[in-house]
Amino acid sequence: MSASNTLKTFASHNRSVKVSFDKPDQLTSDAGAFIGRRLLDLTGLIAMLMEGLKDSRDKRRVRHSLPELLQQVLLSFMQGWDRLRSAEALKNDPAFRVACRNQRGAKVLEAKHRLASQPTLSRTIDQLSEEPKLQHLSDTVTRLGMETIYTRNGGKRVPELVIDVDSYPVEVYGKQEGSEYNAHYRHRIYLPMVATCGPTGDVLGAELRPGAMNDARDSHKFIHKIAKAGQKHVAERIIVRADAGFNSPITYERLEDDGIDYVMRLKKNKKLKTLMEKTVAKYGGSPTHCIELTYKAESWNEARRVVMAPKTNSKAEPEYYFLLTSLSEKECNAQSLANFYRMRGKAEAHHAEIKYASCQLSSAARPNMFEKVVKQSLGDESDSKTQDESDSKTQDESDSKTQDESDSKTQDESDNKTQDEKATKTVRPQNAVRLLLNVMAYQLIHIGRCQMIAPDYLAPRNWPLGLPTATEPPPTDVGPPAEPSSNGTAEANTEKHDKQMKPEPVHAPLMHVRRFRENVLKVGGRLTRHARRLHFYLAESAKKLWETFWENTWKLRWQTLCWPSLPKRC
Repeated sequence: MSASNTLKTFASHNRSVKVSFDKPDQLTSDAGAFIGRRLLDLTGLIAMLMEGLKDSRDKRRVRHSLPELLQQVLLSFMQGWDRLRSAEALKNDPAFRVACRNQRGAKVLEAKHRLASQPTLSRTIDQLSEEPKLQHLSDTVTRLGMETIYTRNGGKRVPELVIDVDSYPVEVYGKQEGSEYNAHYRHRIYLPMVATCGPTGDVLGAELRPGAMNDARDSHKFIHKIAKAGQKHVAERIIVRADAGFNSPITYERLEDDGIDYVMRLKKNKKLKTLMEKTVAKYGGSPTHCIELTYKAESWNEARRVVMAPKTNSKAEPEYYFLLTSLSEKECNAQSLANFYRMRGKAEAHHAEIKYASCQLSSAARPNMFEKVVKQSLGDESDSKTQDESDSKTQDESDSKTQDESDSKTQDESDNKTQDEKATKTVRPQNAVRLLLNVMAYQLIHIGRCQMIAPDYLAPRNWPLGLPTATEPPPTDVGPPAEPSSNGTAEANTEKHDKQMKPEPVHAPLMHVRRFRENVLKVGGRLTRHARRLHFYLAESAKKLWETFWENTWKLRWQTLCWPSLPKRC
């Protein structure tokens, strides 16, 4: 034991304690990599990815196959190692090496089977950033989430599916290409857009966007794509739920043309404020229940159903917001619609977990310093030569030289701008790849934690949408507020109605992503070798959780979907 690997008298309260970093190949801090590998094999995610990816490297110089590289990146993200440079810290971790490599037996721990280095992983990310491969990664995220829903329902299409769309900020440090300053978050950020299944938290899609982009700009393409895929593969009916930042006329029209329902919040404007004031004046006070309205904006092709709902947290005078929907009043009355939209808070909690589980994106691209130095040296020689010749020229020639220098400076600025645009086209797709891989890692964690909490995770059952059905007529939406009944006031009647309209709660995993990672994945252990066998001794604190996971996971029968572009798995 060398002195450099030992810290003597580390504990000040007990001088007999020593801390050693010797024998790193016999100790592990990431035994949860075995759980991650089990989830990868269970879902067939690597095979799913490889159906649309082709390794363009020279096979004679390849030491690590593309499936093993993908396994290493996904497992490192699941374990919470947020940067690819963590490969150097994990190169001797025995559990991580066994989980990432496909070799069997004790030979997997030999030196020739070591893990890939950080430059190799970075080149892999760069290889995946090509447009066809990037699109395939995006489709794989959608497919993995929908196969999870399909499997949860016993291999049958669900009656109804709620898709929640939202965005969350990803802070960056430095001027990363594609990131922008956002005045609302007061930071330079990316603003990725994520679609999830609201009641369950499964990720159905993700897209990287600049930090200052308006939510409604081009969001209709993303929303329509996810909704159409869900309608085709897993659900008989789709309902899209989003806040005021994502509503736009083109989104309504495209969803309505395909028979997809939606519930979205409207941004307040002068016309809506005027309509609210007229409605409140018509009621002769401040109504405490939802009110049915018909509204048509100038950019809309027709009038649509709008519900004016009071905010539940208002104190003195109620504040109101407006909900736009394609659902008819017969399908869902005003109060039930407001309750359904308020359930979006659960989806926002899932989006916060996605943000927590997502790792940092790459750093900003640096210009090629060699090209910059060569250009400057050539420019200096040209300037020196021009100065020598200018001594023997007239004033007109000097003016001509000044004009030439100005043109040259403009050309240099144009070259620098072109170089920056080229760097942007390179780095931004790489960050998009990292985002999609992080979302896949979150979905794997989500599947694992559901197995930890719900033993009947895959049992066939009625799929609860969360959209309540009226059991009695809604409160009067036209005319003055309802009169008090003999059993109590109008407010009491409203509370009674809200209680009756409240939908049945949807089963959700109780274990937070942070707790799952800390208590299940980040487990310490020790390796011992017995002939050709590898025996890992783990911390006793994880015994009950690991036993629950293995018992429930081996009962899992994964169901695959027939994806149009990938017919091999049908």
